[in-house]
Amino acid sequence: MPTHLKGEMLKWGYPKDEYVDNGNWSHQAYIREARRMVGEYVMTQHNCEGRETVTDGVGMAAYTMDSHNIQRIVVDGMVKNEGDVQIGGFPPYPISYRSIIPKLTDCKNLYVPVCLSATHIAYGSIRMEPVFMVLAQSAATAAVQVIDKSISVQQVDVALLQKALKENPLANGTTKEILIDNDDKTSVTLVGSWTTLKSAPGCYGPSLLSSAGGDKARIQSVKFSTLIEKEGPYEVYAYFPRIEGGASTVVVSFYTGKKNYTRDLKPNQQKIEGQTSGEWMFLGRYDLKKGENPHVEVSTRGADGTVVADAVLIYPVK
Repeated sequence: MPTHLKGEMLKWGYPKDEYVDNGNWSHQAYIREARRMVGEYVMTQHNCEGRETVTDGVGMAAYTMDSHNIQRIVVDGMVKNEGDVQIGGFPPYPISYRSIIPKLTDCKNLYVPVCLSATHIAYGSIRMEPVFMVLAQSAATAAVQVIDKSISVQQVDVALLQKALKENPLANGTTKEILIDNDDKTSVTLVGSWTTLKSAPGCYGPSLLSSAGGDKARIQSVKFSTLIEKEGPYEVYAYFPRIEGGASTVVVSFYTGKKNYTRDLKPNQQKIEGQTSGEWMFLGRYDLKKGENPHVEVSTRGADGTVVADAVLIYPVK
């Protein structure tokens, strides 16, 4: 290494404000991947890419299948990264309940939500901390069934487990969020011609709806509808990815069940937070009554570019 570069790098040290009780050195190593269980089901690349889909999913993963460099080598005088793998471009996919439990012949009372049953390449996608958190909650919920019924982990009624996770997603009995994705056909109504773009950059979930190539002669719209099961104050959001050629202003309305509120949003001016290409845009806070059927409507009215409709979140205020 050149002397000036060595000198510059040697000025850096451990962060002075971290791990002050241990010489500024972490107490714990970051283990990206270690031994994994071979369970009732092995998650593979086929699951990640949607070529095989399980029906006993108890959590979702969505990250690229990646594996970092094994080493750096010099080839013809140039430094090369050896062993790097980056395979993405697929939508979120379910993780099998059977992949977090051992084979019946091995053990009857164990859950493994982190070192779960997955191939190396699939684990490169599943290994994200939020996924581990979801799988751990699912395992704990399943463990309640095991204890209450005095059964093995292999005998758990997965349909009942999935129902419990859906109806009480925060595991604390609070009002659940209402998330409506454009792929929820029973909750989404289209007016006009919309194009479904799968795995579009920045989209929420598997796809988004785009007005590009649609009927420019009339106003097109996408309506996201739901049913309020518990009354109270809710905050309403619409998700917009930042897209090239997008309309400078998008007209979005929210109907509470009694009154309509309209907002002019500017998606391409929004501040993007984190590793994403889109953001939730606030539509307001509303008191909603049980039994009401509110909806959010995204419209092409007055649009000077492409309008997208992707997802809506109706969030109970704690």
